[in-house]
Amino acid sequence: MLSDTAYFTYLGVGAKERQFLEKHAFYRYSEATIPKRRGGTRTLLVPERRLKFLQRRTHLLLTQLYSPRAPVHGFVAHRGAITNANAHQSRPYLLNIDLRNYFGTITRRRVLGMLQSMGLDEAVALAVCSICMTRNQLPQGAPTSPVLSNLIAYSLDRDLMKFAKDYRFRYTRYADDISLSSYAPPVALFEQGVPPPGKMTVEQLSASLRSVITSNGFEIAPEKIWFAGPKSRKEVTGLVVNEFTNLKRTFVRDLRAALHKVETMGGAAAEKDFQARYKTTASLEKILRGRLEWIAQVRGRSFSAYRTLAKRFNQQFPASAVTILPTYAEIAEHAVWVIDFFNGTVCEQGTAFFLEGVGLVTADHVLQNLPVGVSAEIYRPSGGGKKFKATPSSRRCPYRDLAIVDHDIPTGGYLSRPVTSSPERRDDDIIAMGFPNYGPGDQLSKRRGHIIGSATKHGVKFIEVSAMLPGGISGGPILMIAIR
Repeated sequence: MLSDTAYFTYLGVGAKERQFLEKHAFYRYSEATIPKRRGGTRTLLVPERRLKFLQRRTHLLLTQLYSPRAPVHGFVAHRGAITNANAHQSRPYLLNIDLRNYFGTITRRRVLGMLQSMGLDEAVALAVCSICMTRNQLPQGAPTSPVLSNLIAYSLDRDLMKFAKDYRFRYTRYADDISLSSYAPPVALFEQGVPPPGKMTVEQLSASLRSVITSNGFEIAPEKIWFAGPKSRKEVTGLVVNEFTNLKRTFVRDLRAALHKVETMGGAAAEKDFQARYKTTASLEKILRGRLEWIAQVRGRSFSAYRTLAKRFNQQFPASAVTILPTYAEIAEHAVWVIDFFNGTVCEQGTAFFLEGVGLVTADHVLQNLPVGVSAEIYRPSGGGKKFKATPSSRRCPYRDLAIVDHDIPTGGYLSRPVTSSPERRDDDIIAMGFPNYGPGDQLSKRRGHIIGSATKHGVKFIEVSAMLPGGISGGPILMIAIR
């Protein structure tokens, strides 16, 4: 078991510094006020450099004690606001609750008791509190506060998970934001029937739900209770989840307006105006870049609005340029090619496509009649008529009807489709791409359908699709799609 002496030795703290921390750590914090995303301000207690270093070292130890529950998305690796929102996509009913003064209500006594209940010696628990707490609360701004708050909320998560399971809700928590959603009217959430959408009072919530929260030492913020029904907009951690996880229109609109100011006023004047308006010294360039990166995280770097705004940002701030990826249509245009050859006087034609990390792929039967010593021609219809040579490599399988093709297309002359590993299911929607019976001037064909069955032959699994696949489209990709 870790002793308090071993803990301070791990931190590199001597006897005098330990004595100071235990009595006067309060003086190693400074207050900082920052604007909240949804209005108002938030006061942070920011530890000075040395104390922050000790807290980061302590954080490494505390994370070994915490095993996050599935509904917890705040301050957890590989989870965040997006995964939190994803859990509630397309659910007709949604209740959002905020906890009042989340970090402030977590007192030294609660943290001390929690650490001891997890098996830490009292002296070690007291030492951790001396490093990680001030003013009898978790300081919002300390590296250790997030994991300690999740440890304190462990029993809250347990009880809300049971409550959600009993009444068939989906529960998630992101720090102090609690979300409960369902497909059926959530009668158990309310005291007197399902209310109309909008803001609610604490008294309208069911006694059992209120009891779960208050019995675990937290309080509901009365001004931050919101219920959404089937016909109203549903938001989780600032993201819209009516059909799929999306950004609010105002977020993109505000970013567009800020870029317009930079373009019309100039960077220096726009930054001065921004800092005066929001009473901050933050760099406008960094703020705009951060918002663009957020759009990219939510919708991807191929999202049309992101691409448009990113191009404008890159023109104004070339030294801080963000990455722009091609659209799905552009990837398809540059990844799917026509492949053909003459077998005597007969021209045989099929489709080939570039697969990321694999190379140029086609169906094995497309090239099975290729004369020995002859190369097929491969070209992209929108590529200006330039043709390249292609020959089947040794990596081919007639049973799977797959072949990897060697070619002389220069690097940069094509794009590759990303590899996906989603399991296929009956009735899943698909798109088959290729060039059926290609003739000059034809465009890439995209044929929609769905999976109607599967079969296994010679140990190889095949799927059957409803889309019509005429000659020439063989060798093209079939993509699983999500209808949005």
